[in-house]
Amino acid sequence: MARVLLAHGLLGFGSVLPLQPVNYFNGIAALYESLGHEVYCPSVGALGSLEARAAALERKILERWPAGAEPIFMLGHSMGGLDCRRVLVANAALAGRTRRLITIATPHFGSPVADAVLNPPPLGGVSPLKWLSDSFTKDAGALADLKSREERQDGNVEGVNYLCVGCDAGDVNPQSPVFVAAAAIGQFGQVRNDGVVSLPSASNTNRADDLFAVWPVDHGGAVGWPSGGVGYELAKAAVRPPKAHLARYRDLLPRLLA
Repeated sequence: MARVLLAHGLLGFGSVLPLQPVNYFNGIAALYESLGHEVYCPSVGALGSLEARAAALERKILERWPAGAEPIFMLGHSMGGLDCRRVLVANAALAGRTRRLITIATPHFGSPVADAVLNPPPLGGVSPLKWLSDSFTKDAGALADLKSREERQDGNVEGVNYLCVGCDAGDVNPQSPVFVAAAAIGQFGQVRNDGVVSLPSASNTNRADDLFAVWPVDHGGAVGWPSGGVGYELAKAAVRPPKAHLARYRDLLPRLLA
């Protein structure tokens, strides 16, 4: 049995209620638990800054797994990957207990979508995304931690193995309205992306060819919420997660636990 941590991204949530019907990592905790592993998916501030989210994540990990020789294996989606990296840099003892971190669609080098929300339009106009920017600002300014940058927020910690997975929604059909809107706002141009994070930014090195794998899904599809899904489709996915989604995470598990 392995200890597996699932770290959710921005606007996400972890396990809140017993027998919770809807989970951020759609069906993955149940899948890994059925294979005999202990899975923990704590909730941290949905809109909080990297510093606040990582501090909360660190505290909750230590509450759940305060000590012991058993290694911890971390899997983070989107900003959850940044949270995990910050925890490992901040807590040497916890890093010493962590065998591997896999990040999925994590903006190691930021996202142009965050830039677009943060930057006002030319000529002093009012940004149509101002309401979203204000929401983030009121909760410690998460977007500032997600803006495009030339260097990663945090470096690798010696002794921890890292793998990065990117997502490319360019050939997904139908494309979700969220993907289309985010990709337009972010103005990715010809750079392959999942609507929120480009393939280069999803890697440790800002190079798409350094990714361990590229999944053919958009940012939400990376955690099992189908592209183009609305209403009935989302409800169906909550009851029966997509087979391809579960297969990707089943195939990823041996690499996580290697």
